[in-house]
Amino acid sequence: MSLVRAERRRLHKRRVTQVMLVVGLLILGLIAAGAWFSNQKVSDATRASAAAQAQQQFEQNEKDWNDRFKQMCEEDVKAGRAPEGACQGPRPEDFRAEYYMPSTFDFKSSFREMIMVWAMILAFVALVIGASSIGAEWSSGSMMNLLTWQPRRVRVLATKLGVLVASLIGWAIVVGALWTAAMWVTAVYRGTTAGMTSGTWQSFGLTGLRGLGVVAAGAIFGFVLASLGRRTAVAMGVLIALIVVTQFGLTILLFMAKVRYPELFFVGNYLQAWMNGSVTLYDQNSCVYDTGICQPATLVLTWQKAGSIFGAGLVALVGLAMWQIRTRDVA
Repeated sequence: MSLVRAERRRLHKRRVTQVMLVVGLLILGLIAAGAWFSNQKVSDATRASAAAQAQQQFEQNEKDWNDRFKQMCEEDVKAGRAPEGACQGPRPEDFRAEYYMPSTFDFKSSFREMIMVWAMILAFVALVIGASSIGAEWSSGSMMNLLTWQPRRVRVLATKLGVLVASLIGWAIVVGALWTAAMWVTAVYRGTTAGMTSGTWQSFGLTGLRGLGVVAAGAIFGFVLASLGRRTAVAMGVLIALIVVTQFGLTILLFMAKVRYPELFFVGNYLQAWMNGSVTLYDQNSCVYDTGICQPATLVLTWQKAGSIFGAGLVALVGLAMWQIRTRDVA
């Protein structure tokens, strides 16, 4: 039996793999069900009802203004307690019908966020599967037994990683297709698919490809950390430390130190830039609000920059794992 076939079979047979895939599907299923039941199709009757409600609300506010607040406001203006022109009252344009419409699922405007949901959930699933797949083998001793059959260490580790990433990308594609179908059905029956063009689909496709990159990165990150620490718990502990210490602790320190663009050090912004194409960061320290309104300096974080940083970090981690297994005693 080839090493690739053996690793693929071992990965699919593992209970953690099966459980995490089911958990990921359940979470996505619950979100899809929530999107279905929390939205509804907008009809002409719904629009008419919203318009009537908006008009009724405007008339009620106008009546309250004329009966109770207008005179008080005019007195405040005369006494100098309020500036000239402050007593305008409610305006019809402030009571638009769309403000009173029920929630409806607009596929064109909402699906990009749903792609991010799919990618983030499957990335976490991939991280757990990746960490447990190698961590359990190190802790149980099966990795040492395997190396007696296939003594080329780097090849064994690379094959395990390659099979893991390829399998998870394949599963993510299948789940992504089901996820797209579920969102499309929701839009057809509980929302709208208006405005969809070939360019929009291409944009969604590119976002989905970047989402596959996030899933692959999650698998690699979990696998490499568990391989370096030889325990699944090491990978999960490092992840928790990154979230708690780096993100929360670093947030306090950076804002206290008034560092320019403190959000530049947060992983979440790089993920958002990678998935959305770009993220604009603001330097609030560049403004002195005592002098009036200020437009803070901005920095655009692009998906190319985010991808290069993630890629360089993953390559460094994989290289470290390969060097370690080649030089370190496996017993």
